Amino acid sequence: MTAEKVKLLHSVPRANLESVLKEGLKASSSFDDFGLEMRRGVIYCWLHPEDDKMWGKNPDYAYLEVTVEPSRCRVAEMDFASIALMYLQGQNGKPKNPEAVALLAKLYEVTSVSLSEYREGILWTPEVLVKGDISPQDIALITKRDVGE
Repeated sequence: MTAEKVKLLHSVPRANLESVLKEGLKASSSFDDFGLEMRRGVIYCWLHPEDDKMWGKNPDYAYLEVTVEPSRCRVAEMDFASIALMYLQGQNGKPKNPEAVALLAKLYEVTSVSLSEYREGILWTPEVLVKGDISPQDIALITKRDVGE
C-alpha cells in the first residue's frame, strides 16, 4: 500500500517554466544551507500561497502544484532563515554576525517539524523542504486564480 501524497506550491521563474514542466525540479538551491543538512538537496515549497513571501507577488514567477510523499517533507520557519541570511550578508542595516547566523540556524532546525507533525499557526512563515528531485509527472502549472488570488 502506498502512502497518500500531498500537494504543495512551488514558485518558478516564468523563463524556466517550459524546462521545469519538461524536466522536473532538481534539488539544488542557490539559498545558503547555514551548515544544516536539512537544507541540502531540497526544493522549497509552500502549503498556501500567502506563505510565499519571496515570489508570491512577483509577476515574473508562476505557481506550480507539486505532488510528493509527506515523508520527504520537513516544515521550517522561513523567517529564521531570512534573518540569518541578513546577518550572514550584513543586509538591512545588520552587521555581519556569524554567531547570530549560527544561533538562528539552530533555532530554524530545532523548531522545524515533519509535515505530519505540522499544525496551522505553529510557524509564522512555514516553508516546506522537500528532499530530492520532483519529476515532471508530479508537477502541474496552476493559475493565480487556482491559488485564490
